[in-house]
Amino acid sequence: MRYFWNRMHPDDLDVWLQALSELMKFTLNEISIPERSRMTYTWNYRLKNNHGDYVNVVQNTTPLELDSGNKPIIGLAHYTVLVPEIDMQICASAKLLNENNEYETVYFNNFSQKLLSEGISNRERDVIRLLVLNDSSKTIAKKLNISSNTVDTHRRNILKKLNVSSTGELIGMLKMNKNLIY
Repeated sequence: MRYFWNRMHPDDLDVWLQALSELMKFTLNEISIPERSRMTYTWNYRLKNNHGDYVNVVQNTTPLELDSGNKPIIGLAHYTVLVPEIDMQICASAKLLNENNEYETVYFNNFSQKLLSEGISNRERDVIRLLVLNDSSKTIAKKLNISSNTVDTHRRNILKKLNVSSTGELIGMLKMNKNLIY
């Protein structure tokens, strides 16, 4: 596992571990023992390939064996590798094969969105809302009655907290997911 974790993008490791933990908690708390053998799980992360580039990996795993506590321990996994240019948020889902032999989503969590909603202060949220409206730092400073330097500090902190490289990338992400900041 250490080798695998060393190849994973450093920004994804903690979020990925959280996603797996939440999937396990969901399974143990919400899925009956007979249903656990009819589950399938999907999550994604970035992994360094042999060229040193981080590619997107979507992993779908179906449990084949459960331990004595009925936790999935052995599974059949299918990996889809996507180019690094695709910006993917880390998500995890669980699907149950129902009586009609159709997979039905019983759990979904966008961990990148969760980090946004939980990791940002109220003042940073105010700055983000005004950035989405294309306001400049100077305009935001006037509207919030703070200095332009303070606005710039908030912007830097927001980018760092969200592991986003530019304000443009942040705004693009937020415009696709407006419910993240409201």
